[in-house]
Amino acid sequence: MKIPFLTFLFAFSILIPALAQRTDETGHYRTVPIPAHLLPIERTAGSSLGTVYFYGGKKLSSPFALEVPFYELNDPTVNHHFKTFRTLTTLSRLTSLATLAYVLFSKNGSNSTYWIVYGSSIGASLTFLAIGSGHVNKAVTRYNEMLRQPRVGMSVAPIPLTGSQAIGVGVAYRF
Repeated sequence: MKIPFLTFLFAFSILIPALAQRTDETGHYRTVPIPAHLLPIERTAGSSLGTVYFYGGKKLSSPFALEVPFYELNDPTVNHHFKTFRTLTTLSRLTSLATLAYVLFSKNGSNSTYWIVYGSSIGASLTFLAIGSGHVNKAVTRYNEMLRQPRVGMSVAPIPLTGSQAIGVGVAYRF
């Protein structure tokens, strides 16, 4: 009696996660097909602290150049991560201005206060940049996952000699 129950419980525990749908997965109910001209984005570690991105075999000057393929894909998760990256990069640049604002507007600030403001603005700026680069990497990962999904197609073409119609069905996988 225990063996069949344990077998059922084991099979049930394996089967349920396989059947469960992920709520964050939008690929299976897209109303618009993924454009065929989009290419995968490649990442490599750069010589400095950042990441170098390649699109179509060409090196991109900055992560901001990824905006066009991201918006052509029109995936809400990719767009969210890229917008978060842009916001954090802007905050990083604005935080860097804190030292300049302190120097211009303080009349009798001490030297130690200046270094505290300077150091904290550098720390905050680097933190925003690190978090932002994490978001652009998440966007690239999601973008490549969406391109990797199989594409199903169907075509109907006339046969020249007989004049009848030929029906074709195909599945295409990328990279």
